Amino acid sequence: MKRLLVTFLLLSLCVSPVSAFVLAEFCPDGYASGDGDEYFILEGTGSLAGWTVSDGEGTLSFPAGSFSSGEIIVARSAEAYYSIHGTFPDYEILESGSTPNVLQSGRFQMANTGDELSLLFNGQIVQTVSWPDELAASNGRVHVYSDGGWDERIYKIGQSRFSAETFTADSVTFFVSPDASYDVVMDVIRESTDTLLISMYEFTHPELAREIAAAANRGVSVTLLLEGGPVGGVSDEEKGVLNYLTENGVSVLTIESEGNLPARYRYLHAKYMVADDYVTTVLSENFKPSGIPLTGTKGNRGWGAAVYDTEVAEYFTDVFTADVLGYDIYPYAAGTEPLPDSWSDEEITPYFSSLTLYNVTITPVVSPDTISLVLDLIRSADTSVDLQQAYISPYPDGDNIWLAAVLDAADRGADVRVMLDGMYYNTEDEADNNELVATLNRYGPTISAHLMLPGDYLTKLHNKGMVIDGEYVLISSINWNYNSPNNNREAGLIIQSPEAAQYYTAVFAYDWDGDFDKDPVSTEIGFDVRFILAGGIVILLVGILIYRRR
Repeated sequence: MKRLLVTFLLLSLCVSPVSAFVLAEFCPDGYASGDGDEYFILEGTGSLAGWTVSDGEGTLSFPAGSFSSGEIIVARSAEAYYSIHGTFPDYEILESGSTPNVLQSGRFQMANTGDELSLLFNGQIVQTVSWPDELAASNGRVHVYSDGGWDERIYKIGQSRFSAETFTADSVTFFVSPDASYDVVMDVIRESTDTLLISMYEFTHPELAREIAAAANRGVSVTLLLEGGPVGGVSDEEKGVLNYLTENGVSVLTIESEGNLPARYRYLHAKYMVADDYVTTVLSENFKPSGIPLTGTKGNRGWGAAVYDTEVAEYFTDVFTADVLGYDIYPYAAGTEPLPDSWSDEEITPYFSSLTLYNVTITPVVSPDTISLVLDLIRSADTSVDLQQAYISPYPDGDNIWLAAVLDAADRGADVRVMLDGMYYNTEDEADNNELVATLNRYGPTISAHLMLPGDYLTKLHNKGMVIDGEYVLISSINWNYNSPNNNREAGLIIQSPEAAQYYTAVFAYDWDGDFDKDPVSTEIGFDVRFILAGGIVILLVGILIYRRR
């Protein structure tokens, strides 16, 4: 009986795989010439004997004795793959160097726009995928298999893959622009003693530049990462700031495309800094005089938070490190443009001081990695949504899915208030903020919208924030368009705190009721028609009174 059992087990081993693999990732349309950097990855542990990969025209197998300890990368050309990724694959299809070759029968090369890929064991298909039927194809796009299916996130070559994590921060100082942002940001810079990491879309603020230079001069190691190709290009004012910082020992780096090699992200649009591995400041505003205005002066409406916590700082430091180690990072070449003169807007009386809370629940958000957290937050709304956005625009293939989630919340009975910016560049086209505000106000009884125009207190609405159910707050750099969540590097925080929600709800309510809030019709005409209507009513009443006296 024992001999029969042993024989049965041996036969089972002969007909069953001693290892299991999955096609975990592939990129059929790379950046290198001739798509030499196209690749696929198998995940699994054990012998690769019997395992093959086919595109229908060619089949790849592995040399005798090949073994995987977790992940196997196969590229068309090892040298081309290295030129893009900075590391060599485990195997290559062509013979370009010392990397081992897979065995090829037929001609194996993944087509860019349409093809199929199959993983087989002993000739039997284990896994198969095709594009564009199942997956959307595009240059530089990486397809990732996760949790039993192909991830819908748009991965591009070289992008990071951070997971969602939630922390309990020691303390958080909440603030808004223009009221208290300058003081909080300056304090973080001035109190730094060891390191300062700054990721910013634009930087034209001379006062902040001087303070950062002073930090570098007292021995703080300062690294500044900036978008190298912002909309409209790098201004002379920004060049002057970067020249000044470079001269004062700051390491200034830019992320940008080079030739036919696009940057990993459409824009580096994040706005955060990490000081001394402990203080992480996340903002909706750039380092510009209007975004971080001098205390007591007019500026943008924006939200921010300074988080005092080692774990949160470590999370954002990892994000920063991943970004500065990419293939698209270049040291800034200093020029001759001078540091711009100090500039500030009209004087105002600040309304909102900063608020410090302790033991606060914080979930970082970075796009595109964990951007689904924001959509999940909107979909969780039960009683209320207060949203401030510079603008909301439709996706190329249809409706904005975030706005659709807000409308769904309204349909469920949540009280929804949407406030959008009313500057001319957000209202001059036929389908801009003013038309959207009018549409939202016609949508239903539980949703209302306002347009914020410049006034005595605020320059414009540049915020990208939200309060949900009086308990959750989103502070972020994320615009509500297609690129921002899907293709940009953005940063934000989801805060779970009724006290923080109460603070930002008070700010929102002030903005909602402010004198600078005008209706969409007024925006199109150029002045507030409500004053004319009110005046007309007064004249009519006076006329009726005079007529009756006669």
